[in-house]
Amino acid sequence: MNAYGKTDKGLVRASNQDTFRIDITGDELGFLVLCDGMGGARAGNIASARAADRFMEQVRAADAGGKDTDALSRILEQAVTQANAEVFRLAESSPEYKGMGTTLVGAVCAGDRVVLANVGDSRAYVVDGDSIAQMTEDHSVVAELVRAGRLSEEDARHYPGRNLITRAVGVEEEVEADYYEIKLHEGQTLLLCSDGLSGPVTDREIAAIVAQAASQEEACDRLIARACDAGGNDNITVVLYTK
Repeated sequence: MNAYGKTDKGLVRASNQDTFRIDITGDELGFLVLCDGMGGARAGNIASARAADRFMEQVRAADAGGKDTDALSRILEQAVTQANAEVFRLAESSPEYKGMGTTLVGAVCAGDRVVLANVGDSRAYVVDGDSIAQMTEDHSVVAELVRAGRLSEEDARHYPGRNLITRAVGVEEEVEADYYEIKLHEGQTLLLCSDGLSGPVTDREIAAIVAQAASQEEACDRLIARACDAGGNDNITVVLYTK
């Protein structure tokens, strides 16, 4: 099992409100999470960091080894619940944190089994050679328009409200996440990213860069460089995992 991640503030934003965490254990378990914070001043940074840390604390403490897929899903559900409670409590504690929140895409990896949790528009993909498949559905205004047939995929890339999300961790007392179960086969790569990558860089470009890179570190560097070449208008974060 191998994993690597990298984050960059991009070329426009004054600070980086993305956070990621990776933990690969000695008993063939992997825990991954990526959060893209929102909120004024430092609130987005704090929301993403607190959510990621709380999520990781919960999955690490849950003893996921040997658990079946349903049990792994319940572990993820509890981790998302705790992350949401942590950020919501902070948002209610101070006027400067009011309204802060974060996306969250996380994974528990047990051998070839991967269980994903998603809130917001950060994404999980599986890359297999030059092919790529999005594993999660965005919780965003533009994604809802695409699903309703009111906007094409191409038009969605340039839609002015494409960054408006419909779900976020920490904004409400309770949050609904989506959960996905996948099998990761030999040669495939699980990729988590914030919309700073998936927005300006096409899925085809992402797949090609991952396939051609000599290492996970090189792939992350090249993906971030490509997002910056495309404008770098947002923070950019990518996490790669192979079993």
